[in-house]
Amino acid sequence: MSAPEGPSGRRRGFFYGWWIVIAGGLGMSITAGINFHGFGNFIIPLTNEFGWNRTTISGVFSLARMESGLLGPLEGWLVDRVGPRRLMLVGVPLMGIGYIMMSRVNSLAAFFLVYIFAITLGNSLGMSTPMAAAVANWFSRKRGLAFGIMWSGVGLGGIFVPAIGWLIAAYDWRIASIVIGVFTIVMGVPIAALMRHRPELYGYMPDGVEPESSDEPGASGRRGQPDLSQDFTAREALMTSSFWYLTLSIAARSLVSGGVGLHLVPYFVDLGASDVFAAALAGSVGVMSIPGRFGLSAVSDYLNRRYVMAVSLFFMSIAIVFMARADSVTQVIPFLVLYSAAQGGISVIPQSLIAEYFGRRAYATIQGFRSTIQMVGIIIGPLISGYVFDTTGSYEWAFMGFGAATLVSLGLVLMMRAPVRPQRIRRRA
Repeated sequence: MSAPEGPSGRRRGFFYGWWIVIAGGLGMSITAGINFHGFGNFIIPLTNEFGWNRTTISGVFSLARMESGLLGPLEGWLVDRVGPRRLMLVGVPLMGIGYIMMSRVNSLAAFFLVYIFAITLGNSLGMSTPMAAAVANWFSRKRGLAFGIMWSGVGLGGIFVPAIGWLIAAYDWRIASIVIGVFTIVMGVPIAALMRHRPELYGYMPDGVEPESSDEPGASGRRGQPDLSQDFTAREALMTSSFWYLTLSIAARSLVSGGVGLHLVPYFVDLGASDVFAAALAGSVGVMSIPGRFGLSAVSDYLNRRYVMAVSLFFMSIAIVFMARADSVTQVIPFLVLYSAAQGGISVIPQSLIAEYFGRRAYATIQGFRSTIQMVGIIIGPLISGYVFDTTGSYEWAFMGFGAATLVSLGLVLMMRAPVRPQRIRRRA
């Protein structure tokens, strides 16, 4: 697909940034619906075939998140330097091939290698970080709305969860893995082809606004490099308390979403649901998160994002505590709705907040460092759920602990403030 015309070409119409948002939403539906929520469908079949307990499978999942976290800064740096499209055209096929290879594993070592070095690496290179960076670059005033639309794709990805559950039940987990791999490549490559880096390189301005007339290169609509001199470098961002409060809050919240999300299917099975119905319920979490992902993120364009995050975390904590105490699927459903909406909002708003606080200059690199720290929560959460279940036969105490962790995340958000621009940048202003 050719690059979109800039203002100098006078082909305005529909702002190309919205195509990036739509493509990003489809990409997020794949990565969340298949590689995060949907992967829970494989836990019981793998346990039945190989005898691995839930702690072991959760451990592989957690180690995969560790890989993503450790590579986060490098991946972010590559996005900032070469753009999102090139990385996605490498990562998406790798992820798809990984699922096809997973259909052939016959040992824990093989499963470990395929899941970490193909599926997870491909997902890291080809999905959320490149797409989020593209949206952050193409939008400014409407960034919350744009992120809300894109991350609503995570909710739409919920339809993949029961579909995967049905494939496994009707055929086999190996057949399902092959289908997933082929689907990922067929859908993901066109999505990657739509991605673009910074709008100024294609004659646009963020949000599609018309550039002011000027004699400066690129200011009159000609393609040029954007002026990002007022933005933070990654090093400057890491030296602020704002980065650390936000990142530690996200890590605490990720401990919760990772520990709950991966185990939702077996959690519902333990409450008496069938395998397919449990998958449908787990998938519905994504769908029910759409009002939070879209609505709360859009609202945060007009309200203080910190307070919107804090309110979301408060309700998320309440929902998890009641889920821990539920004795049946019927009891858990009202709080599952509350959990889904709150978790959706708290997942998206930090994406806009990082761009608001630190700018576009090193957005993906800063996100990469954030993901390295966030990885601690993502690793520990699934392990806690698996270990508590294996030792007590229930997820109750794991979920109660997650409710407390959500309150810790809330406290860190309230301690956060917008960073002060570095003196180096202020003197240039």
